Amino acid sequence: MRKLKIKKVKRNFLIILLLFLIVVFIDIPQININLKPIGVNYQTTINHPNININFLGIKYYNSLNPSLGLDLKGGSQLVLLANVSKLPKADIPQAMSAARNVISQRVNLYGVANAQVYTEKYGSSNRIVVDLAGVKNLSEAKKLVGQTAKLEFLTLKSGVVPSSITTATIPLSDFNPKTNLTGADLANATITYQQGNPNPAIQLNFKSEGLKKFAKMAKANVGKPVGIILDNKVVENPVINSSLANGVVSSPIITGNFSYNTAKTLVDQLNAGALPVPVKLIEENTIGATLGTSSINASLIAGFIGIIIILGFMIWNYKTLGLIADFALIIYALLAFAIFKLIPITLTLEGIAGFILSIGMAVDANILIFERMKEEKKEGRSRKSTLTLGFKRAWNSIRDSNVSTLITTLVLYILGSSQIRGFAITLAIGVLISLFTAITITKQLLYVFYVKD
Repeated sequence: MRKLKIKKVKRNFLIILLLFLIVVFIDIPQININLKPIGVNYQTTINHPNININFLGIKYYNSLNPSLGLDLKGGSQLVLLANVSKLPKADIPQAMSAARNVISQRVNLYGVANAQVYTEKYGSSNRIVVDLAGVKNLSEAKKLVGQTAKLEFLTLKSGVVPSSITTATIPLSDFNPKTNLTGADLANATITYQQGNPNPAIQLNFKSEGLKKFAKMAKANVGKPVGIILDNKVVENPVINSSLANGVVSSPIITGNFSYNTAKTLVDQLNAGALPVPVKLIEENTIGATLGTSSINASLIAGFIGIIIILGFMIWNYKTLGLIADFALIIYALLAFAIFKLIPITLTLEGIAGFILSIGMAVDANILIFERMKEEKKEGRSRKSTLTLGFKRAWNSIRDSNVSTLITTLVLYILGSSQIRGFAITLAIGVLISLFTAITITKQLLYVFYVKD
């Protein structure tokens, strides 16, 4: 029985060692090596590792670069003013939430990484703030974010002859003013190519009712331009080119003089949908990389000093136990940062503050355990019994303190601003990981290096 327990302890230690090596691999930063100052002509760069999985249809890629927020990486911030004057007061929160979701979807479709979209109340005005970390050229992003996208499909008025005009010059006045086919009838749109035509086309995938409406329109307008109208502006005048079978439109496709970029932008706008309220760009702020770099350096210095003080305190106060706890704490910090990169969590100054605070809470759990072990040792118990009872009797205090912290982070996340949410998320993840390291990793390390009997 004793041999089985020893074997189990060794196995658990090897698992912890393997976990340590994995998180070190994930956390390896980009390192620039330059030996010229010491007389050796050697320069190289060790890049971040990455994960690229493509197995049995499962695709996953992560560059493992830390995801930095606007305040650390630099970038731009757009502030949009929402016009809610025509909405009942009770409907404003729901409308603002819906508008935020639509804008967030548009930014994601545009391909902007590390974007954060949130609403805020400024006096009597309702605003939507878009943080675009690392983005310098905002012309296309602003166009996509600010487009209110009231989408309509309009047919030509009677008497307008398609052959006598070019699709690039059809004014809005040449289209019928009303239609029963709008963006609400569209499920999604995709870019496609037709045989013999190098230019991209757009395939429209309507909802069931929308498909019936489009079939009726297409059957009556095959070969004619149909206007795609966004906010009462003619975006494109593509020609209906659909296969008709028994009066039913199959794979409706619109063609025009599209470039790939034009087609992609239009597809993104169609897929993003319409905003429930009109918005207007009122402010654009640019944050330089210099501010981000200084913030990162200051945070790293503060975090490093804090961790060194904690590690020193644990060794000074608890000797061997403290040294073991310090190793577990290092694993905790590496594991937490690795999880932030894998999810990924966009790190801001507030988020880093939450992470550093969680390190202190991880130490707090070890202190509770070690103090209980001291009490058990005074009773003359063996190291093994001291360890078992110390963890068992400290668990209730550890559980209650961490649960209360998690409840606080939940409240902060629900009611707080975007910055406060970043703090709440990293603190909550850190608390959960600290429970794992304190109860599992620290305990197993103590069995290996502390228990003698």
